[in-house]
Amino acid sequence: MKFFFKVLIFDVLIMSLLMCCTKIESYPNTPEVHFKSYTTDRFIDNSDNDIKLAEIIFSFVDGDGDIGLRQSDSLEPYVGKYKNNFFSSLYIKSNGKYIEVKNIFLSNYTIPYIEPKGQNKTLKADVKITFEYTNSDTLFNYDTLMYKYYIIDRALNQSNIDSTCDIVFKK
Repeated sequence: MKFFFKVLIFDVLIMSLLMCCTKIESYPNTPEVHFKSYTTDRFIDNSDNDIKLAEIIFSFVDGDGDIGLRQSDSLEPYVGKYKNNFFSSLYIKSNGKYIEVKNIFLSNYTIPYIEPKGQNKTLKADVKITFEYTNSDTLFNYDTLMYKYYIIDRALNQSNIDSTCDIVFKK
């Protein structure tokens, strides 16, 4: 009977060690983004403006977890282009073809600082970005849009460039 308990305890210890030694997934230090979904909405605001909203959701993974900027990140290198870390280009669909819309300054945003937890610094998250268009925008007349986008981490590594599917507004 003593032998049985010794073997049982030994087996439990071995199983515990094996469970603790599961391999941590590793990812590159350059972030990677993937489009997940979108939603649209249309409404009249309090000033009687017709508003179109496009909300995109994408996921990212970053091996060293250095995503996001703090409010205090306002010195080099986080000035100029790098004051934001989400960058997008807008395309409108006209006659079945996409045309890039230039000079849209509101298509870059700042993802806030995210603190990695634990020993594994890999960050995986979903990000939601909302774009708003009013009836005074020339873009308002188009019912189908598409975005290409990427993010940059604090080490200034640029992710892959991904794109949304057709984002269609109901008429």
